[in-house]
Amino acid sequence: MRVPHVFRYSLSLLLLACSGKDSVAPTTVPDLLQLTSAQVASLQGSAQQIARANPSDPDLKSLVDSTLMVLTAGVQAKRVAIGTDLTTVPLYLVGVHRAVVRAQGSFSTWTVVALDDPSNLVYLIEVSGFAQSAGGTPPSTVAGTIGDGSGVVNAMLLQVGNGGAVTQWHARSGTVSFSSDAPGAACPGFTPTPIVTCALETMHLHFTATAPNGSGGASARQATLPSDVDVPAMRLTYTP
Repeated sequence: MRVPHVFRYSLSLLLLACSGKDSVAPTTVPDLLQLTSAQVASLQGSAQQIARANPSDPDLKSLVDSTLMVLTAGVQAKRVAIGTDLTTVPLYLVGVHRAVVRAQGSFSTWTVVALDDPSNLVYLIEVSGFAQSAGGTPPSTVAGTIGDGSGVVNAMLLQVGNGGAVTQWHARSGTVSFSSDAPGAACPGFTPTPIVTCALETMHLHFTATAPNGSGGASARQATLPSDVDVPAMRLTYTP
């Protein structure tokens, strides 16, 4: 590990001194993390390193371009207890929902990432989904099975090393369910255009994902969130 994670629990240390013993209180881990400009810059720096180190990997390019480079300062991430053997550190969930409005053939994509530390990214879980409609209203829900051949839902686990090197685990089985509430306030730090606007929303997500192996001969990993949780998200609405 490169540096200690700021969000990990500190173990109580016993200090022996002539006057007796003192203890150090554990570090508080917040339930909600509001991304700062410095954290966003660090996260985007990590994303760019990943992209440069893995230029021919379309899954990593999609993760970088569609999610990690989109997050803005002021957006919240929520600590959620995901059952996983990827890491034991607290993970923070934040989502990006893209809603593309067309007279015929609207569609939505959902991506949620679980991050260990935006200031020093090492562990990440990505869960994604896709749904389309025949009319002009993008879908607000999707559910599917990983590995059924449809590609409607997917999941990936990631460990980031020095220089953007990664170990990847692509889930081959599991289930995913997304649903989105109506959009709310405008996204902080986002500059709208005539084509793209951004509003905050709440996603609801539950999933299971199992990867039988990882890159470089890594052994199996899994992650599960068995019941719906509320995930803070950015909703990008496209009206081309």
